Amino acid sequence: MMTLIPIEWLRFSRNPLNLWALALFFVLMTVSATWSGLVAREYRHTQAAPVMIHAGVNQAEMHEAPKVHDSAEKASAYALGSKAQALNMPVLGGLALNVSQVDFISTTINASIRNRHTDGRTSDPLFNPLMHELGFLDFSTLLALFTPLLIIALSYGLIQEDRESGVWRLVCTQSTKPWMLVFTALAVRFGLVLMLMFISSGITFALDSGASLAALAQWLVFISCYALLWFAIAGLALLLRISSGAAALVMLGVWLILTFAVPAGLSFAANQHNAMPSRLTAIIDIRHFQELSNQQRQSLLSKWYTDHPEITPPSTELAREITALPAGLELDSQIRPLMASFDAARKSQFEFMERWSVLSPALAMVLMADRLAGLDAPRYADFIAQVNHFEDQWRASFVPSIMANRPWSANESAPLPTFSFNTQQDNAACWRLSGIQALIALAFLGLLFALRRQFAKS
Repeated sequence: MMTLIPIEWLRFSRNPLNLWALALFFVLMTVSATWSGLVAREYRHTQAAPVMIHAGVNQAEMHEAPKVHDSAEKASAYALGSKAQALNMPVLGGLALNVSQVDFISTTINASIRNRHTDGRTSDPLFNPLMHELGFLDFSTLLALFTPLLIIALSYGLIQEDRESGVWRLVCTQSTKPWMLVFTALAVRFGLVLMLMFISSGITFALDSGASLAALAQWLVFISCYALLWFAIAGLALLLRISSGAAALVMLGVWLILTFAVPAGLSFAANQHNAMPSRLTAIIDIRHFQELSNQQRQSLLSKWYTDHPEITPPSTELAREITALPAGLELDSQIRPLMASFDAARKSQFEFMERWSVLSPALAMVLMADRLAGLDAPRYADFIAQVNHFEDQWRASFVPSIMANRPWSANESAPLPTFSFNTQQDNAACWRLSGIQALIALAFLGLLFALRRQFAKS
C-alpha cells in the first residue's frame, strides 16, 4: 500500500474539486475555531474579573420596605447574611468546543439568606439546554455536521464512476488485489481530513486561554474515531453496484438519518423516559407559594421561634425584612424541590441520550464537547446541589443572630462556610464515548475488509 500512496495522492490532487472541497472545509472550520476560541477567552476573562454585589441590590424585586434605623452593630448580621455570595461553576479545558452553552445555564449563582429563585436574579433558567444542542453553530457542532459532508464529497463514486466508464474492469484484470486501490484512496483522504480537523481543533484550543492539553488529547482521539467511522461508512457505500449519483444520495441519506433523524428520535424518547416539567406550571406554583408565604408571614414567624426555643424573641420591633425571613425560608423550601425537578430531568435526559448516542455519531460528538467543556447536565446538577448545601450552611450561620437581633461580633465571622466545587471532568464518560465510536468504526472496517473481494467484481 505504501507504494500506492504517492500515486493515489497524485491522482487525488489533480482533481481540482477535491482541493476546493478541502479548502472550503478548512476555511469554514478555521473561522469557527477562531470565533469559538475568542469567545471562550472572553468568557474566562469575564469570570475572572471581580464582581461587586451589594446587599440591597434586589430589594425592589421583593417589594420590601426599607430597613428600620438601628445600630450598625445590630444591622451587620442581616447585612452580611444578605450580601450575595457569587458561587461559580468552573468551566473545563474544552470550553471552546461548545461555548454558547454558557448562555443557557447559570455558571454563576448568587447565594445568601434571601430566596435566589424569586429575587429577580438570572440564576437557574427553567428550560432544557439539551434540546438546543444542535441549534447553535459552535465549533463542535459545525465539525459534527460538515466532516461527514466532506468525506462524502471526497469519497462518493470512487468505484461507481470507474464502473460506469469501464475503467474498473480494466483495473481488475491488471491487479490481483483491486481492493488495495480502494483502501489506499480512503487512507489518503482520511489522512487529509484528519489533518484539517486536527489543525482547526488546535486553533480553537490555542485561542482559549484556559484550555488544557488533557482535553485536547481526548478531543483529538474522539474526532479521529469519528472520522474513521464515517470513512468506514463511505467504504461500505462503495460496495453498492449503483451509479455514482445514486451512491451520493445513499450517503447523504445516511448522513441525514444519523445526524438529524436519530437525535430527534432520541430527544423524543428521552422526554418520554423522564419528561421535563412544565415551565408554565412551575411559574404558577411559585406564584402560589409566594402568595401563601405572604399570607402566613406572622404565623411562620411565630412557628420559627417555637421551633427554636434557644432563641428569645426580641422585645423591640424588628425590621420588616427580618420578620419576613422565616416566610422566605419556608418559600425557599417549597420552591427548591420544584427547581430540582428540572435539573434532575435534564440530567436523566442527558444520560439517556449519552447511552444511546451509539446510534448517532454527531450527537455523541456534541455530548463529548459538553463533557470536555464541563457544561454537561450531570455536572451542573452536582453544582446546584453544592450551591444548595452552601446556602443552607450560610443561613445556619446568620439566621439565629438575625432573629435574636443580637450584635454581630467579629469572632462569629471566623467560621463562615466557604464554597468548593469539584472541577474534575468525568474522564470515564469521555473515554466511554470515544471507545464506543472506535468500536463501531472498527466493526464497520472489519465488515469492509471481510467484503473486500467484492470490489473485484466489475
